Amino acid sequence: MTENPEGSAVRSTAVRGKRRNAVLALYDSPVYRDWAFWMTVGWGLMTAVSIPGSDQPNSLPVWLDTLLAVLTFVTLFGVIPTWLRLLFRQWLRRRNDRSPRSSVGTPLTAGHGTAPASAQRPALPAVLLPPQPSSEPSQRRPPPPRAHSPRQPQVAPSPQRLQQGLPDDPGLAKAGIQPLSSSAVMSDARTTMPHPVARAIRTIQQANTSKEQYEALLDAAEILAISASVTAAALLQRRIGGSAAHPDESNERSLSMLRSSLLAGGGATFGTWTNWLDALRPLAASRPEVVPGLPNALHSDEHTTGLIGHLNALRTERNRAAHGDRPQSAGESGLRVEEIRPHLEHALMKAEFLTQSPWLLTVSCSYQPRTQTFDVVAHNAMGDHPDFERREFSWTSPVANEVFYVLTAEGPVTLSPFVASLFCPQCQQMEVCYAARADKRTGPAILKSFARGHTLHSADLGDEIRSLPDHRRGTTP
Repeated sequence: MTENPEGSAVRSTAVRGKRRNAVLALYDSPVYRDWAFWMTVGWGLMTAVSIPGSDQPNSLPVWLDTLLAVLTFVTLFGVIPTWLRLLFRQWLRRRNDRSPRSSVGTPLTAGHGTAPASAQRPALPAVLLPPQPSSEPSQRRPPPPRAHSPRQPQVAPSPQRLQQGLPDDPGLAKAGIQPLSSSAVMSDARTTMPHPVARAIRTIQQANTSKEQYEALLDAAEILAISASVTAAALLQRRIGGSAAHPDESNERSLSMLRSSLLAGGGATFGTWTNWLDALRPLAASRPEVVPGLPNALHSDEHTTGLIGHLNALRTERNRAAHGDRPQSAGESGLRVEEIRPHLEHALMKAEFLTQSPWLLTVSCSYQPRTQTFDVVAHNAMGDHPDFERREFSWTSPVANEVFYVLTAEGPVTLSPFVASLFCPQCQQMEVCYAARADKRTGPAILKSFARGHTLHSADLGDEIRSLPDHRRGTTP
């Protein structure tokens, strides 16, 4: 698979225009861009303020009189005009459907969110629209046939998308497009990536609907960003933990940035991890041996999009969905999956350095006096299988039990306090968790499980996070 020279894949998730009548079948989404919504809210607020201040006597309690007045004015001057607008729009749609020009099917460019839904339908075959579900309104006409359209070769998806494949959909499969369950990149990631990433990819490939695929893709993108960040953070921490003869000040500064994010009020988010990785570009370029493979992953130029570019595109889609612009139908979910899937697959390829730094969960460590080494039993926390394979090592330094490590050519490096194996009271089992936030002064660290997002607490890890280097104060652990 090759990168898109023009970088068009990164721009494919541009923000779309508002969708008409998407909220309560009356208001446009997002509602803050709909004048009818603000008119309704304005009448309600004006009535709620004016009624209690009136001097006219009334037999009803003030609160009841205010409530009835608000409902009356909102209905008369807010809801009813909006409903009349909806009827007018439906009349315009039916008239356009009956118009001879509607049969021409002139494509519309993306971003014209103010056009009626029926006028947008002819443009969808340009991106191979999945079949419409039975729940679609009867007024909407089905898309014209795609298999024999003479114009289709001119508007077909780019070679990059054809190579990557598109969502699991019967209509797309008939068009010769590879389903998600057959993606070679994702299948390889399920066996070679750290367990949180591999498990998230497995969820994608086992999703039954395009909506489930869409949500699983966004979850996997954030988990990939977290896994890449905590692995890099662990290797940076090794350089200041005494194993390096001359620790680099840039390592301390980078860990100090991550410490500040974890101790902030909101804690670490998707953007925290991607921005922190992006800030490692100078360090990765000047000291490529600190995190092997990271310089190539972060490299980006006019011909190549790096790991951060793909993760940011996925983060933009995640924020878009979190702020109310989620797909409203199976067809739209399929199109969204088609847009963001290449970003995730390219991000998995760029994050190949994770496959060279396997995660281990230690089980036991025993000292051997004769050889002066430590026999270590650990679980190989790689791949999507929940039962980790048992591995045995002989190391010259001891390790803690039930702690995650990154295995490097120089030996094991602890992933604590960024990753831990904790018992989840909700799941009633051990879960792989990542550090989300901690208090600046005292208290336990708050961790979240990779698999389900459950919140867990650990007092020891809270102290470890606070003991990370604080470059602003010039202190190190």
